[in-house]
Amino acid sequence: MKQMMVVQKSSAEALAAEIEGRLRQLGVTIVHNPAQCDAIIAVGGDGTILNAAHMVLPHGKPVLGVNAGRLGFLAGLEQDELDLLPRLAAGEFELDYRMLLQVQVEQHGRVIRDSVCLNDAVLARRFPRIAEINVTCNDDQTLSYLGDGVIFATPTGSTAYNFSAGGPVVQPGIESILLTPICNHKAPARTIVFAADSRFCVEIPDEELALGIDAQAPIPLQRGSRVIICRHSSRAAFIRLKPASFLEIFNEKMGGSL
Repeated sequence: MKQMMVVQKSSAEALAAEIEGRLRQLGVTIVHNPAQCDAIIAVGGDGTILNAAHMVLPHGKPVLGVNAGRLGFLAGLEQDELDLLPRLAAGEFELDYRMLLQVQVEQHGRVIRDSVCLNDAVLARRFPRIAEINVTCNDDQTLSYLGDGVIFATPTGSTAYNFSAGGPVVQPGIESILLTPICNHKAPARTIVFAADSRFCVEIPDEELALGIDAQAPIPLQRGSRVIICRHSSRAAFIRLKPASFLEIFNEKMGGSL
């Protein structure tokens, strides 16, 4: 790879500058246009890496995350592993493909928002009272929840909000969609793991719900609108420069064992 783009969170400027210097010594050109690069390097935590993945999805470019945050589940390198960068310049790496969700908001029969989701799409209440959410799956099964909201997560997002809400951890290679209730007030409700080709529809009964995608600013939803969630046709690609299993990464980041 000869042309790369580097993005970083504000507190990681020094690390990003060091990475750029090393890449230039390897004959790599640093560009500032995602359409022109061969790959993008995101220096920061999972939020920065998520933002970088969204940035290059329309261009089909892979992402290498360098962890400068707390957990960095999506990172391919830690700060003390920069000696592996020559493998990147030489093309000696593997691509880890992750499934995505398509999240559409419909109002009065037309799509007013069409988004891509890598981690999770969260429907949650905007005010401090219980929200009733009815989720229809594949046009014939309806699930009713009474609580703070619901999470639609990919396997990649299973270690994010889904995990904090008591949902299971799913190996990224097992493509599926997880539906996890948040603080459900009815009888105990657990995560349901659906096939990756499932399609979900949520009718918005009032203006108390908001939609959050990959931890971005929530979108207020209007009464009578619908949220449609299904598998996206494309996938995100992450660069892996070292051999590490999903369980090794999880145990290292969480400081324990599954």
